Amino acid sequence: METTNNYKGTILIVDLDAQKCSNEDLTPEMVEQGLGGAGINMLLYERYKDRNPLILGSGFFTATFAPAGCCGIMTAQSPITGKIAHMPFGWQTGVEMKLTGFDFVVILGTSPKPVRLWLHDGLSDINDAADIWGKDVWESVDKIREVYGDEMVQVLVIGPAGEQKQTLAQVCENYWGGKDKAGLGAVFGAKNLKAVAMRGLDSLDVAEGFFQKCVELKNEIVSGTIKGKAGLYDIGAELGIDSEVLEKLRSMTHRNNAAYNCPYPYYTFLKYNEPPSAMDIKGHSQPGCCVSDIAGFASLAALGLDPARAMERCYRLGLEPVGVSAALKKQGTADIGALDKLATSGSADGLALWPVCADMQQSIAALTTAFSFAVPPRAVFCQDGGPQWWVHRQAVAYLLGIDPVIMLMAPELSDEKLAELIALCADWEDFSADTLKNAASDLVSKSR
Repeated sequence: METTNNYKGTILIVDLDAQKCSNEDLTPEMVEQGLGGAGINMLLYERYKDRNPLILGSGFFTATFAPAGCCGIMTAQSPITGKIAHMPFGWQTGVEMKLTGFDFVVILGTSPKPVRLWLHDGLSDINDAADIWGKDVWESVDKIREVYGDEMVQVLVIGPAGEQKQTLAQVCENYWGGKDKAGLGAVFGAKNLKAVAMRGLDSLDVAEGFFQKCVELKNEIVSGTIKGKAGLYDIGAELGIDSEVLEKLRSMTHRNNAAYNCPYPYYTFLKYNEPPSAMDIKGHSQPGCCVSDIAGFASLAALGLDPARAMERCYRLGLEPVGVSAALKKQGTADIGALDKLATSGSADGLALWPVCADMQQSIAALTTAFSFAVPPRAVFCQDGGPQWWVHRQAVAYLLGIDPVIMLMAPELSDEKLAELIALCADWEDFSADTLKNAASDLVSKSR
């Protein structure tokens, strides 16, 4: 087995108690045992479980040419469920982490003061975060990029809600929230960790024939079930989101963006401070926000709030929108101003339910709560295989670093084709679809 096409070979150990960093080798044996992403995260979690670990891991295909290979996986104990939670981080952040030279980052203990972690060029630094502690997410990202002198720095960051250790807090990917539905923003806050800033300029080797196979698979996906579709609007229509909510979404839509190497653009940028059609770069300094959480948008709209402006406030405060909607509904209020209070005294009340497909979500949760419900709790644009199918597809995504939303809309990403790519790029001759299925089952079992 050859791992240089998939990993840089380094695990970073961050000791917040001692304010020190050290490196360990990522061995082929670990890859063979855990494969990648959440699988190796769990190996590391078990090794360091006495020190309250928070682990950032890259998937087997993260930062490769594999379609939708954009995600890293964050693993920790959820303060909401008390169980293991694996949360994907994508957009550009998952790729950026691997290309800093670190495949996995194990964060141990608690810092005696607010800090941020800075990863770049195979180097790691624990820096003081007094300059951004107390600032909102947008201000923090701007300041971090200013300090490190690069607008391309990618950031995992918390807002005031995380600093206050509220279980409604989420870890945000740059400005636009994230897929953390497990309260891991509160874990960052409890560790006095404001942010992980990353700039990756490294690269991976490419096995002979791998690029062409990836292109062929990508072409199959874009000409398959997703053909002619784009953005959150089409996803929401497929799931049965209220038509009035979708019309609000459509009326503000400026553009649809895709994460790194993803064949479907589901990050929808909304403009509400200027006309959505405006292209002038001299327009409003803050024309709107980018939304990928259709459940949050619809849940806030159902309360009677302006959903786009409410999403923006959630992003700034580092709040999880679906849980926020449930908290506001319980309080009987529909005031955006109430979000600031939730950032200091709000707590999640169990599983944050989607406004549609809630029965499917609860059926899945009965099997496992380890995977994020930032993604739809059913298939999108293709035949649904039920809760067991959903859990398996997510487990595969979390092992390989494939965008978990794409896994629910692209049946072309079959176990057989993914196993073929694994065998090719890692020269892993005996790797098969059954090997991948067993790895996924093992991950689900260990994450209960």
